[in-house]
Amino acid sequence: MKTTFFCRVLNDPFNDPILFVRFRRQSNAFAFDLGDISALSAREVQKIVNVFVTHMHIDHFIGFDPLIRCLLGRETPVNIYGPDGIIEAVQSKLKGFTWNLIKQYPLKVEVCELTDSEALRASFYAQEGFCRIDRPTLPRSPEILSYDGISVEACGFDHGIPVLGYSLKEDFHINVNKALLDERGFTVGPWLNTLKSAIRSGNNAQEFVLNDRVYTLEELRSLVLIARGQKVCYITDISPTQDNIDKAIALAGDADVLYIEAFFLEADTERSLRRNHLTTTLAGYIAKQAGVKVVEVVHVSPKYISAYSEVISEVLAAFGGEEGGFKHS
Repeated sequence: MKTTFFCRVLNDPFNDPILFVRFRRQSNAFAFDLGDISALSAREVQKIVNVFVTHMHIDHFIGFDPLIRCLLGRETPVNIYGPDGIIEAVQSKLKGFTWNLIKQYPLKVEVCELTDSEALRASFYAQEGFCRIDRPTLPRSPEILSYDGISVEACGFDHGIPVLGYSLKEDFHINVNKALLDERGFTVGPWLNTLKSAIRSGNNAQEFVLNDRVYTLEELRSLVLIARGQKVCYITDISPTQDNIDKAIALAGDADVLYIEAFFLEADTERSLRRNHLTTTLAGYIAKQAGVKVVEVVHVSPKYISAYSEVISEVLAAFGGEEGGFKHS
């Protein structure tokens, strides 16, 4: 199965956690957390259309300023999702600068603040000097984004403050049977994307003109193989409570890759309770109970720089699996 999501952890586990995700045959990209984004090229930053912030501690939100600076001239809006306080945080960031020279810039920043029961929304437009424009509040649902067969789910956690974890899922994966394509005398082309879109949307009325003949969707359906879609999950900075653990297991259920913090070694459990972070053993336990295929550690206390192998060993001992990630390209 060809990979749909190409996931890249930007920084090492001792620095700002941020997961950059791009998609096959799409120019858009997602960012999970918004720490130091200096590892991204300007071209890569320009691809970011959706940002999913776990919380606004500095190592998870310091990248907001360079993001906005890079996107100022872009027509496509940037959507920022986050927990309680994200709208005020964005507003405060934008108020920290003088915007009298940007009226001609097209950038629009759309912010969605996810509470337990509501989705609060606000807009900030360059043409309006990034003044806050409140939008109607919507009911909160676990699924916060869905389009083109891709969905994002958010779950609230406790970290002494509200924190969000996220899962990114493909509803199902469509592979073209190239041998059958050749056998039927069809050539590869943009029509295959139209075919996939019609299958995803259930548009049975879609017709295709191929080799001077009109085909229905049903006549071409056998050209593709439908398989389980990909799923990745991103969870970091959560307190080691039973409620958090149960919710993390549910959110990460059957993920191909779980990106998770393992901030403290098991020997420092008392410290993890005081600092509201997971231990290595809990990170591995969550991954195992969730049935994930691969676990990748994204956030570790800098005190363990010389003991990283011990961190990974403890995670894997609890997980009983393999540490790593998708092959990136």
